[in-house]
Amino acid sequence: MIYIACGSIILVVGILWLINPPKKPCPFYGYYSYLAQVNKASFRFAQKKASLYFIIFGGIQLVLGIGIHSLNWDRYFLLWLLTFYLFLLFPIMATEKSLKQFLLERHELPRDYTDPDKIKRVKTKGFRDRK
Repeated sequence: MIYIACGSIILVVGILWLINPPKKPCPFYGYYSYLAQVNKASFRFAQKKASLYFIIFGGIQLVLGIGIHSLNWDRYFLLWLLTFYLFLLFPIMATEKSLKQFLLERHELPRDYTDPDKIKRVKTKGFRDRK
């Protein structure tokens, strides 16, 4: 049941963003990230991609939830509870990857952008890590 509920919510959010995308960056409505705020083109691109990815992953989660319920696998609730959040992360990861590629193609990726996969920290004495 948790897959059906969360999948439905994600699907509805994606449809709302597709029908009525936000006009300007707002942390309460729409897709809001550092790369999405680079310029207006990246903001529009992010809203379009995020809505499509939310619809896709929400639909997948909804179909999985219906399948789980129809096969009477609801008794494995702990497993579904531990995995449902992945469908919240996948559309965000896919949107950020598409947005980074979009900005790279247009040569508009900010100079201070750091790829999260390439961050390496070195432990030092004291309270701060050395960059």
